[in-house]
Amino acid sequence: MQVQNSLLPVFFFTILTTTLPSGTSIAETNAALKRDGKAAVATAKAPTDTKKEAADKPCACAPPSPFGNTGGTAVINFVAPVSDNTMAELVRNAQNSVLTGADAVQINISSPGGSVPAIQFAVNSLRALPVPVHTVAMSSLASAAVALFCMGEKRYIGDGASLYLHQQRGYRDFTEKTAAAISRDYALNNAWYNSVLEQCIGRDADFAVLDYSSRDVVIDKHQAITLGMMTNPFAELRKIKIRPPAMNVVAPDRSSMTTGYPRH
Repeated sequence: MQVQNSLLPVFFFTILTTTLPSGTSIAETNAALKRDGKAAVATAKAPTDTKKEAADKPCACAPPSPFGNTGGTAVINFVAPVSDNTMAELVRNAQNSVLTGADAVQINISSPGGSVPAIQFAVNSLRALPVPVHTVAMSSLASAAVALFCMGEKRYIGDGASLYLHQQRGYRDFTEKTAAAISRDYALNNAWYNSVLEQCIGRDADFAVLDYSSRDVVIDKHQAITLGMMTNPFAELRKIKIRPPAMNVVAPDRSSMTTGYPRH
């Protein structure tokens, strides 16, 4: 009988450990050894299915996105004043979009403006995202909302939309004790706001057109194109792959959107 070298240890082990009754014929002995040898070889060759065992264990990784990693642009419709609550909600929606696989974020804006600290939080948070953020002026944007529009890497303006600029307002509690600090805060806010506007226009544009220090300024779509504030044609939005679901950040009271501009 020919035995492969790899099976010799198994057969020697079988011969040494197999006990046969006395008087067993040579043929019966050989048959018994053959049966036991096959069983031993089968046991020795039985693979350990480690991959299956690993697959059966619970995964500690993050759950898959309900929308899959399909990429696309997440769309957030922002129709609200700029406040702590609305900016926190806007940023959270943008961050969650990135976490679920969005390649970009598009913010459609219709807002009368609002708080400067709130818009600073939003602009800095959105700039920190690892994907591009694009902005669309869908109607009249005022004050702090213009800063939100200007932070977009691509900026679009719809027909009839405009950008309203004015000086900061609302410093009514001016006292001798707080005058210096309030003036300093006023100057810092103006400097930040102006820096955002300067990044929003072309290199050769006349920034004096946006000078709101002595008068309120309204920039229409044609002027925005001339100044370089609009970077891409509005019709381009039709070609964007929108990632579901679209999200809304809406003012709790829509009447507040038509009662004039906020104080900042």
